[in-house]
Order: sequence, then C-alpha cells, then structure tokens
Amino acid sequence: MIDYEDIISKARITLEENRPDEALKILNNQPVEKRSEVLFLKGEIYFKLQRWGEALNQFTLFLEQSPSDKRAESYCLMIQNILGFYHKDLFNP
Repeated sequence: MIDYEDIISKARITLEENRPDEALKILNNQPVEKRSEVLFLKGEIYFKLQRWGEALNQFTLFLEQSPSDKRAESYCLMIQNILGFYHKDLFNP
C-alpha cells in the first residue's frame, strides 16, 4: 500500500531544501490522488519554478476543494499580478 503522507512529506522536504524539480518528480512519479495538499504543494513548486500558468492552475484546482483558503487566494493574486504587469517604458525605448 502506498503511503501518501510519506510521499507528500518527502516532496515538501525536498522543496524546502530548494530542489523544486526533484520535489515535482516525487509527486509526478507516484500515483498520488487529487488530494488538496498535493494540489497546493504542486502549486508552490510551480510558483518556485516560475511556471506561472501551471501554478495558477494548481491553486485554482485547490480552491475548488477549499474555497476559503487565504494562502491559495494570495498565491493566485500574486500570480495574476505578475502576469498582468505592464511597464510602458519597457516597450517604449
């Protein structure tokens, strides 16, 4: 039997050790279910890797299961601000 908590714990520790690629491999190589903590952790990993679209997707899926989570809402807002950033002087030499 697969211990989901052990897989999630290993991925979280790997992420805290600043190895997000390895943490993502841990989660992707195991048949983890669409559990809310897995979605949130994948969102954090993609955020750290600056893969904004994938991070936003994971946090949005997480919010469908836990609609009142302030951390996920904050992440979504930060990502939307990053993606929506426009500086007119950067495009007007």
